[in-house]
Parts: sequence; C-alpha cells; structure tokens
Amino acid sequence: MDSQPYISGFRPADSGPLSRFLPALEDGVISAWLSHLNLTGSWLLDPFGFSPRLVLEAARSGYRVLVTANNPVTRFLLEMFANPPEQSEFTAALADLGAVKKGDERLEVHLQSLYLTTCEKCNQQIYAQAFLWRKGADAPYARIYECKHCGDSGEREVTDEDIDRVKKIAATDGLHRSRAFEKVVALNDEDRFYAEEAIQYYLPRPLYVLTTIINRLDSLNLSPERKRALTGLVLLACDAGNTIWAHPAERPRPKQLSTPNQFREQNVWMMLERGLSLWAETGSPVKIEAWPTKIPESGGIIIYEGRL
Repeated sequence: MDSQPYISGFRPADSGPLSRFLPALEDGVISAWLSHLNLTGSWLLDPFGFSPRLVLEAARSGYRVLVTANNPVTRFLLEMFANPPEQSEFTAALADLGAVKKGDERLEVHLQSLYLTTCEKCNQQIYAQAFLWRKGADAPYARIYECKHCGDSGEREVTDEDIDRVKKIAATDGLHRSRAFEKVVALNDEDRFYAEEAIQYYLPRPLYVLTTIINRLDSLNLSPERKRALTGLVLLACDAGNTIWAHPAERPRPKQLSTPNQFREQNVWMMLERGLSLWAETGSPVKIEAWPTKIPESGGIIIYEGRL
C-alpha cells in the first residue's frame, strides 16, 4: 500500500451555523486527499452524512457524492451550503418577519422590548445582548450589553426591572409551553417524550420569542427562496435560545443535553440578525438532488434519505 503524506487543513474564518454540533474537521483535507487519487468524476459514498462541509468540499473537487442524510437538520444544512439563497433574500426575509404586527407593535419591536435593560452609566434604555444565569435560579444574576449612547459595555449586575420583566414572562410560561408542544408533536406521538425532554432546556423568555416567531411564519406570504432563507435564520434562533450555552464557554462542543452551572440567555432577535452573516457561503453552488435523480459527471451530491 502506497504511503500518503499527512494532510493538514485550515480552519475557516467562520465555522458556520450549528458548528458546535458538527465534527471539527479542517477545510482542505478531503480535497487535497482526492487530488492524490486523480479520479475526478468518480463516485464517493458517505454512508454517515455527519459533516455537510466535507461532502460539499468533495463535490466541489469534481466528484459525485452519494450521502445518507436521514437527519432533517443535517440535510437542511447540506442543501443550504450547496445552494444558499442570496444575501438579499436573508435580509428581506428578516425584514418581512420584523414588520409583522403583534397587536399594535411591529414584531421586531415587541420581541426586542423583552430584552430591554438600563445602562448603568447613562441610564438610557437599551437592548441587552444576553443575560447570565445560574442553574436552578428563577432570575438572572447579570446582563451583557453595549450602550450605543455612552459606549459603556460589558457584564453588569441585573436591575430590579430586569428581574420583574423575567418574572412577568414566566407567569404565562405554562400556556406558551403547551402551545409549543402541540406545534411540534401530537399528544399520542411516540416521539413526544423527546420533545418534552428538549423543551426543558428553554427558559420562558426565549421560548415565548421562538413560539411567537414560528406561529407567524405560516401567515407570511413569502417566495420559496425567501422562506428557505427565513427557515435557516429561525433554525439558528432555536439553537441560540437554549440553555446549553455555558458562561464562560467551557464546553464549546456539548456532547449531550445538559444545562451548565452558569449559562447565557441570548437575545434571540439579535441572534437572528447575526445569522445574516453566518449563512454567507463564498463557494460556488453545487448540484444537489434527491435519490434516485441523476447528477452530471462533473460533480454533485445525491442525498439518500433512507437508513444507512
């Protein structure tokens, strides 16, 4: 067997959406390895489909890749990376969502108001970037903000108003949690147990924000491409809203659902806005189809949704 040199890759400037749940593989390794084989146009089989970026890199190297992807989130990531909507579609989709009415308010204004706090230095009302919690507590102990009025920024103790706002939202948590269950899974569904387990890792405020956003999606009259862009942003928001964001980030790659002793409650709307840049894909689009549709010999991806 011929020896192969060690192939070192490089870490991308931005690891991309949901990267903490995906293998920490370096870019450039699979394409460099394939260049040694010199079998451009041949088939590659990825029976696990655990890394969308690995599959994409192989396809861009001129290979036809058959990948088993029965995880709907992994498949969505692969389809988005292979052929992402234009950046303008993401911006327009978020603007459309923010303009929806919640009572007499725009949805963006209503949801951002849930994260209002007072600057410790100039006493202006601003939006907190995150609140810090201790596991098992009924209120946060600190907030993180950057005041655009006076420039004060960093971690500060919470105020009485911050605590009152949290408790007011928590008072209606049971209703919103029940509605979230019914939106996700039916009462007699065998997978309801998993939904009940997962939803325990959402505090009342982010859960309310997420359910409010998801309930508004059906009422939006969006083009298929803009709806796909908005779905991508909401997927990031769902990840941003859970309680497995340790503070400080001692577990950047969580292996299981577990709330750390100290964690961040992210401003979900701000994370939606941050998603505009996270979904940016600089590589060329890749032909991607579902099995058994054929793809050209020049390279592409076929997704098989069945079992391995």
